[in-house]
Amino acid sequence: MLHILLLILKIVGIIIAVLIGCILLSLCLALFVPVHYRVELKRTEGEGCPPIEVNARITWLLHFINIRVLYPADIYLRVRVLFFTLFRLPEKNKKEKKKKDVKSKGNKKEKSDNDSDKNIDKEIDKHTDKEIDKDTDKGKKEQGGESEEAENIKTEQSQDVNKKGMEDKSEETTTSENTGDEIQDKKEKISLKSRINKILGLFKNIWYTIKGICGKIKEILENIEYYLDIIKSDTFKQAFSLCKGELGTIFNYVKPRKFMADLIIGMDDPAATGQILSYYGILYPLIGNNVTVTGDFDRKRIEGSVFFKGRIKLFTFLKAVIRIYFSKDIKKLLKLFKKEDA
Repeated sequence: MLHILLLILKIVGIIIAVLIGCILLSLCLALFVPVHYRVELKRTEGEGCPPIEVNARITWLLHFINIRVLYPADIYLRVRVLFFTLFRLPEKNKKEKKKKDVKSKGNKKEKSDNDSDKNIDKEIDKHTDKEIDKDTDKGKKEQGGESEEAENIKTEQSQDVNKKGMEDKSEETTTSENTGDEIQDKKEKISLKSRINKILGLFKNIWYTIKGICGKIKEILENIEYYLDIIKSDTFKQAFSLCKGELGTIFNYVKPRKFMADLIIGMDDPAATGQILSYYGILYPLIGNNVTVTGDFDRKRIEGSVFFKGRIKLFTFLKAVIRIYFSKDIKKLLKLFKKEDA
């Protein structure tokens, strides 16, 4: 019985050890195996030629993962793991083409059937409209005689109402003339008070706004002085030097290992092309044979090809992040920038 239990524990331990080993191996591969990139750019002028051609490739772990980007092309993105393509854009399959053809044929048949049905419906509607028009004409003739008698009665009633309204208005005008003078005097007094109150309110608002602006300016000046003292401090200098050094190491590792460029430049004015070539001559000791520039003094054009490749390792980024995160100077700086914690 104990022998069986020990065997089971042994198998479970081996499985756990294998899983831990696989996890550690995958972490080491992700951190220490670099990602290689290779980019080619071309530019040619002329009818039918694209302005820029791009051919980029990203590989990892001896082409275990292979990403390719082409522009302009039918396939402009493809991701491949070993020999299996995970996805490609745009996707063009024969099955989709067949489905589109079948759908287009079906749509044509439906359109022809719908057109025939519409013609039949139009003929039926014409017959029904003629019958309805005949019935409406008869109804209008019968209702014509009754409507004339009703209109005569309405005109007599409206004349009586207008006479009564004129008598009432004459009585109201006599009373309103007496009260109009009193109301005007009250309105003039109220208008003077309201104008004075408005002027006083404007002066108060201006005074409060000037006070608020002065207070904000004082706060801004105090904040500027506070942050200038932080920038002049030793903690800021040490933190800045640490960040600068880490970013420099990342750039030195990420920058292209190989860079080649072959350019043909021509401007409208031959003097401008000559000036560009003179600048190229000044920069030649720094650039070297990696970049070649030839001038075209006959016509205006910018053509050529650029090629560069390099590698990126995740461990360099992780090392820089850990050093910046655990540095005491940066923690002090963050506390100083937050005034509440300072």
